[in-house]
Formats: sequence, C-alpha cells, structure tokens
Amino acid sequence: MLSTAELEHYRTKGYVVPDYVLPEGVLNDMRQAYARLIERNPDISPDFMLGPHLDNPGTQGVKGAEEWLEFATHPDLITMAAELIGEDIILWGTTIFGKPAHNGKETPWHQDGDYYPIRPLETLSIWIPLDDVTAENGPMRFIPGSHRQRKIFSHHWEENPDLTINLVCDEQHFDASTAEDLLLKAGQVSYHDVYMIHGSLANNTSHRRAAFVVRLMPASSHYDHQLGEKIGEKHAAHDYGRRPLFLVSGKDANGNNNFEIGKGG
Repeated sequence: MLSTAELEHYRTKGYVVPDYVLPEGVLNDMRQAYARLIERNPDISPDFMLGPHLDNPGTQGVKGAEEWLEFATHPDLITMAAELIGEDIILWGTTIFGKPAHNGKETPWHQDGDYYPIRPLETLSIWIPLDDVTAENGPMRFIPGSHRQRKIFSHHWEENPDLTINLVCDEQHFDASTAEDLLLKAGQVSYHDVYMIHGSLANNTSHRRAAFVVRLMPASSHYDHQLGEKIGEKHAAHDYGRRPLFLVSGKDANGNNNFEIGKGG
C-alpha cells in the first residue's frame, strides 16, 4: 500500500504519512468509542489513557474494550506496518492522548524508547488523529532523520509545570529549526520510528485534538517482561511488566515472547 517514495521518506526522515485515510465509518466508530471510554473511566484524565484495547485493566486502571484492539489491528494499518517492519508483528500497547481544549502544556523534545523493555529496541508507532490537527492545536513535531543513528540520546530532568513530561532530550543532539509539524486531517495516519526525537506544542484553541496511538514491534525482537518489571519501578503507571502481547501478523520470530502474561481475569 505504500509507494516507493513513501518508503524512502520513512527510511530517510523516520516517519511517513501515507496517501490513505481511514474509512469514515471506522473514524466515527472510534470517536463514539472514545466517548464511551471517557464515560466508563470518570476518574482517569482523558488527556492520557493507557491500554484502551484491554478489558483487563493495567496499573492505570483504564476500563477498555475489545473494539480498540479491532481499531488497532485494522487490516490496512497492519498491511502498511508490515511494509515498514516486516510481516512478523506484535502489538504491545495503545494509548489515547486527548489533548483537550485550552491545554497550556507542551510536550518537550524527547525519545520514547529509553524505557521500553524491548530488545533489540525496535518499535513502530501508528498515530491516528480523531480530530483535525492544525498548527494551532498542538501538533506533534518531528526532528527528521533523528532516528538514523539508532540510539537513545542523553536526556535531562526539567522541573517545569508547563511541560507534560520532565525528561527532555539534550539540545546538542538535534536542531529544533529543522522540526516538521504533523498536520493531519482526522482519519489520516502517520507512522514513526522509535528512535525519532519528537514533541508537541500546547493546545491553546477551543477544540480538542485527540489521537489514538498504536505500538507495534517486529516479532524478531523480545518484549522482556522481567526487564519491564524493573523499568516499572520508575514508570509504574505504564505496567510494562504485565503488558499483554498480541501476535497480529506472522509468527513469533524471536521465540521468547510470552503471550499469556497480562491476559485473563
């Protein structure tokens, strides 16, 4: 489904926005499912909800539903993912970022992979906006090409109440003037590499900017639940030691992934 130019864009810049839009019916179903998710979880901020695809809540306690697993594994999304990371694919996480109206906080430049218990570290993120993303409502921003060294750069702790996270990538590793904003219509999708340096601006508009994020890993890597338990000592809400894995395409090429942990009552 991806053109030669799109594949090259991903290899060179670390992200791609395919010439594709989710069917309108699927997008509407996602919006309605998000409203139900918020209603089911009144004590959890809609700005950040982990694992909506799980009906067996993790540490954050989000009461999810299987419909989000169906959204995350839509055949078109997995087909495009396979062209980027191979046919053997494991889904290990989903997140919803609500980015509500008048959210004065921004997400600083950072990399995600430092605290993922995946070895070797390889992950593909699918980013699906439920609302139009504009220059004013807090778009995600990428530093193109920052993935190419295949390394996690040094970060520092920044105590700042105006930031959504406090671990910030050290500025010597990137040039912010090269940043590219991810401006999308609702239902478009983007794919980006785990080593990508990224962030987002504050949403100062009167409109929400919600997005559904799907985390996929090539099944040639190992999701190490024991390592996840150790990482969880610092990132308890993410429940890395109990994350259930779903083989959504191909086979477990690594052979060490455990598909029983985190499932059941």
